[in-house]
Amino acid sequence: MVWSQPGKGSVPLKILAFTCVRNEGPFLLEWIAYHRLIGVSDFVVFSNDCEDGSDDLLSCLAAQGLLRHIPHRAAPGKSVQWQALQRVARDRMLAGMDWAMCVDVDEFPLIHAPGHRLADAIAAVPEGTDAIAMPWRLFGASGHVRFDDAPVTAQFQRSAPEDLSHPIAARYIKTLFRPARFHKPGVHRPKRQPTGPLPVWADGSGQRLTDDFAAREAQIALPTLTPGRRIIELNHYSLRSVESFLVKTARGLANRTGKAIDLSYWVERNFNTVRNTAISHWSDALAAEMARLRQVPGVEALHQRGCDWHRQRSAALLRTEEGYRLYCDCLHAADSAALPRNLALHLYRAFAELRGPQG
Repeated sequence: MVWSQPGKGSVPLKILAFTCVRNEGPFLLEWIAYHRLIGVSDFVVFSNDCEDGSDDLLSCLAAQGLLRHIPHRAAPGKSVQWQALQRVARDRMLAGMDWAMCVDVDEFPLIHAPGHRLADAIAAVPEGTDAIAMPWRLFGASGHVRFDDAPVTAQFQRSAPEDLSHPIAARYIKTLFRPARFHKPGVHRPKRQPTGPLPVWADGSGQRLTDDFAAREAQIALPTLTPGRRIIELNHYSLRSVESFLVKTARGLANRTGKAIDLSYWVERNFNTVRNTAISHWSDALAAEMARLRQVPGVEALHQRGCDWHRQRSAALLRTEEGYRLYCDCLHAADSAALPRNLALHLYRAFAELRGPQG
């Protein structure tokens, strides 16, 4: 099978997506297929401590030239994701790329610009832009309790409103950036060169962000109160179903060794305020691309292995005291409330005073 790049354009951009995974077997095919459709040309995927066969699935796809798979084990007490990013920089994996982004398997860039591909978003922002801040759009569980082997983008179609100001996670960004203009990658935003002019940043609406924001590398939230997502945003399916959330709590965060995933995490992200089906533009093409991936010898069996493990793991966690309590709490918590704007801004200002300018 010949794996040509989906999409159009005589001279496609070289765009790299890189990420870390652990026990994400049920979700890998959709994520890879979608990103291929929107114009990602290259993938680097680190795997660590997988029990569900995610690493075997990635190796199977890597053998077809679809991605680069790097089995990875972080030192005890160290962030898996940060160590992987250090290797991306050290091994010059961004060399030769026009653009790059660090996106997790629960994150899907949604391009509103005509054409709906990353190249269209890049063409829609002002010439000379070095980095595009893609704001998260938080997607809730949409009432799904059980894990279902179906595309996440089709199952979860209720999200936060576009102008949600609080919680602060609603204002977080990931970055599509020109590697040549930065020193090394980061989880939410790349690190600038230690010398020379500041890179030019735009928000997801193409509006230039201030040099102050460009210089504040610790700031990972949009600095303005405008949504900044008219051209591109990032659909963030950080919860999925309640059963999948249980599995996520046991896995932990790749970039935070000390932060728990608990009920407060669920409440902070379970926004089902508006029906949001914009990504359905890709549904037919996505189904076809996923079907192509499933035809690779060994892929379908490994995908099903990941789904079976996922079901068994969530069932085992439900039989524990802690897992049962969290499961019940998530169900009772129901939908998170989008606060009135005046109250949301009051909380946002309180957060800013608490945390300082980093956001």
